[in-house]
Amino acid sequence: MSTSDATGHHDQDHDRSRGRAKVRRQVTELSRAAHDPALRRQAARSIANRYQARTEQRIGTVSQHGGSHVLAVEGELVATRATWDDRGARGYLEARGLRRVRADLGGIADRVVLLRASGVTLDDLDDTVAELRLRGFAVSQNQVLPCDPVMKNLGGPALAPPLAPFDHEPTPDAPHVAVVDTGIDGRPRGDGRLSSVARHRKGPDQNIDPLDIEPDDGLLDLCAGHGTFVAGVVERVAPQARISVHRALLGGGVGSEVDVAKAMVRAARLGADVINLSLGSNTRFDQPSLAVEAALDVIESIEEETGREILVVAAAGNTGDTRPVWPAAFRNVVAVAGLTPDGRAAPWSSHGFWVDCSAVAEGIHAPFVKGKESYEFTAEPDDFPADGFAWWSGTSFAAPQVAGAVAALMHEHGIGARRAFARLRATGTPLPDYGRALRILDGL
Repeated sequence: MSTSDATGHHDQDHDRSRGRAKVRRQVTELSRAAHDPALRRQAARSIANRYQARTEQRIGTVSQHGGSHVLAVEGELVATRATWDDRGARGYLEARGLRRVRADLGGIADRVVLLRASGVTLDDLDDTVAELRLRGFAVSQNQVLPCDPVMKNLGGPALAPPLAPFDHEPTPDAPHVAVVDTGIDGRPRGDGRLSSVARHRKGPDQNIDPLDIEPDDGLLDLCAGHGTFVAGVVERVAPQARISVHRALLGGGVGSEVDVAKAMVRAARLGADVINLSLGSNTRFDQPSLAVEAALDVIESIEEETGREILVVAAAGNTGDTRPVWPAAFRNVVAVAGLTPDGRAAPWSSHGFWVDCSAVAEGIHAPFVKGKESYEFTAEPDDFPADGFAWWSGTSFAAPQVAGAVAALMHEHGIGARRAFARLRATGTPLPDYGRALRILDGL
């Protein structure tokens, strides 16, 4: 072996050793975050500040039994159209200062309404929701669905060595995977990866992840690059697939359930076969999101109209317990939990009867964005170069493996998304509370 070869191998070994240490810290932080109230409060404050800076809307926390909490947009409720059309329910809501907002609700406008009141606390709204629930009406706060920064390690991704350049060009009839997330990096990469993903800088389809807005300090924002990384995981598993990215998580890696629902319907109407949601949260009363439920109903109607199978895949969450995380817990959504690199159940992953399958979720290797991490989120910030790669951990990165594997089977066998998932799931090993354990990508 030449001196240069020996040096190269030594550098690779050093990179992997350093990477393993950072992935171990990611996993430790995932476990801590699920049970450490101080960490969760810190993350919630960071999220709230960034969300308000980008949207001019405030979000806050609603406490639940056991000390847990959910995030919600202040002053906003979501109600089904049936609830709003009921004279008694509408009178009750209006008496508490809530008025219908004539906002663009996209494809869910005929199923839900958005209500808003000024000067009303989240606790007051929570009491309103509880009272109407007792009367049999469907109403909830406009809850926030994060890319799990409340449950994900604050330390973020770890710098990883590059993967080989990418030279696949998807055909127009290739399976279409839509990633609903923080958006896509606006800079085209020089290695060909994610080059086929359309970038929209203006209009309703704007999907660029700004990376550094709040604060504008030259450092990556909280959860910056998450959507790019998720799309990169899909591309690694299904290089033949067409990938689109839809930005629904706006500030600090979070978006309201209405934002997410609108993006889901938009993706389905633009021809998505598989929709990946690497986001989710526990909810008040453990009830499903009304807006996302409306979106799933619309997607089902699109399937009926077009004869196309549309599969929604979602991360199960990183709470380390069995409480349902939505939207993964919907019966018509594929919930993906996390495994350790050796295929065992990851204890930090959400799990339970509602989980359909699981994949390795520690030390996943995929393209990342250019930029330096902030000391606010990690004691050892990485400086990611152009065309950089990262190792990252969480069920956010298990779900796109399943989405990509479904697309790959669709391409290989010429079948629809639901039938492809049935084939994929049949290859897994039953694992109690983790569905079928699948082996797709290796972890570090």
